[in-house]
Amino acid sequence: MPAADATVSRLCLAALVCALATVALGAFVANRPPARIDIDAVALRGGAVPLALFFTALGRWPVLIGLGVVAMGVAMTLRTGLSALVVLFAAQVFSQAANALLKLAFHRERPGGWLLIRETDLSYPSGHAVSAIVFFAGLALLAWNAPLPRPVCAALTAALLICAVGIPWSRLALGAHYLTDVAGGLLFGIAFLCAALAIVLRFTTAANAA
Repeated sequence: MPAADATVSRLCLAALVCALATVALGAFVANRPPARIDIDAVALRGGAVPLALFFTALGRWPVLIGLGVVAMGVAMTLRTGLSALVVLFAAQVFSQAANALLKLAFHRERPGGWLLIRETDLSYPSGHAVSAIVFFAGLALLAWNAPLPRPVCAALTAALLICAVGIPWSRLALGAHYLTDVAGGLLFGIAFLCAALAIVLRFTTAANAA
């Protein structure tokens, strides 16, 4: 299917561009004073702290694993989407491993002025922002296309997209990251999500052709 092949190529190109942009931004911000945009974003610190704590908790592994088990249970019940979920969850695991390596490579220290939670790892890129895209935005795409009544699909998609927006915001509200950390995490997450979608589409096309 030429159209499917073209979409896979575009997704792969988008993944490559976003990955390179993540590295370029990291090289720009590493070992430098905070950029003007990072300084201006400090105004977001301290806003709706209880809500920020909730969204930050959503981006941690215990919650992600729990939501993943629920998603797998739903997919097994519906007897569809299992392979797409496996690819998405693999992308989540590999993206976090790659993100940890990038943090070591750029070695950017966390900002000061922590609120309530102090984390010990490095700052760029934000792992929570990566999860917001790979896990939550990825699940939102699958939920939108699930074989469920449209109102249910719409509600699930909206809830997941709210999480995908709220988690990166929470890192700024709690003072856990610079804005450029979050931007780098979002770019890196988009790279992995595009790669995962390309794999899913390739497998789907091959299965339909068989």
